[in-house]
Amino acid sequence: MIKILIVLILLVVVFRFWQRWELTKFEVNDYVIESEKIKEEQHAVVIADLHGFSYGEQNQRLLQQIEKRHPKIILIPGDLIVSKYSDTFPIALEFLKNLVQIAPVYYSFGNHETRLREEKRKNHKAFEAYMSEVEKLGVKVLNNESVSLKDWEGVRITGLELPIEYYEKGRIVPMAENDLKDFLPKPAGEAFGILLAHNPAYAQQYAAWGADVAFCGHNHGGLIRIPGVGSLLSPQLTFFPKYDAGRFEFGDKNVIVSRGLGTHTFHIRIFNRAELLDIRFVPQNSRECI
Repeated sequence: MIKILIVLILLVVVFRFWQRWELTKFEVNDYVIESEKIKEEQHAVVIADLHGFSYGEQNQRLLQQIEKRHPKIILIPGDLIVSKYSDTFPIALEFLKNLVQIAPVYYSFGNHETRLREEKRKNHKAFEAYMSEVEKLGVKVLNNESVSLKDWEGVRITGLELPIEYYEKGRIVPMAENDLKDFLPKPAGEAFGILLAHNPAYAQQYAAWGADVAFCGHNHGGLIRIPGVGSLLSPQLTFFPKYDAGRFEFGDKNVIVSRGLGTHTFHIRIFNRAELLDIRFVPQNSRECI
């Protein structure tokens, strides 16, 4: 009995050290998006769910990886912060200060930002001060609005902010057929449409709305991933989430779900390393893509 107890204690200690080490690591994963609407090849990086994490002093390790890729734009589909912890706000702000020196930054809200819109929330005023500084940096905050890119012809970015009710834990809140049309402006039409949409549960709706590619986060890849199967449990406490991580195709539309870069509440990543996404946009039938 004593031997079994010692083995269990050793396993717990090893697990704790492994997880602490695992949470200091991230990888860069590449995707190619091909479309006849894209006229010139460009790169973007996608940063999801940072949650106030810092990879090295002032996030230098993460910034170095981003800078190496020479992105045309930087896309953030929400949750740079943790709503309960205001000490994550200055970390996110300092990170944004460095990002805007690399490329234009487009940022839409996740549930942690949206939650702090409510005046009753503990960190509401701190969040307002944070957002004031974010906008001074020149970060383009897109919440249910679109912007066409002046120096990248034929590309339009839209940011979706869902009401906080769509983030109920333990279940996926049904989305009515016309909800996205009510929330968002009209889709890009002949332009190539990029949608920043934090919650991947509605991936099929994003494609049906008209997004050529939607970038999501929120599920963190699941707390635990089973190799060859996928996520066992999401941070929303739903089992085997359908849209946990990776690319999902709906005809000629794509939804790409990031495993994110940070964690909160449950600081667990098992077979589920944090990731930065490097996105290569190429014209359809590009020879370099073959």
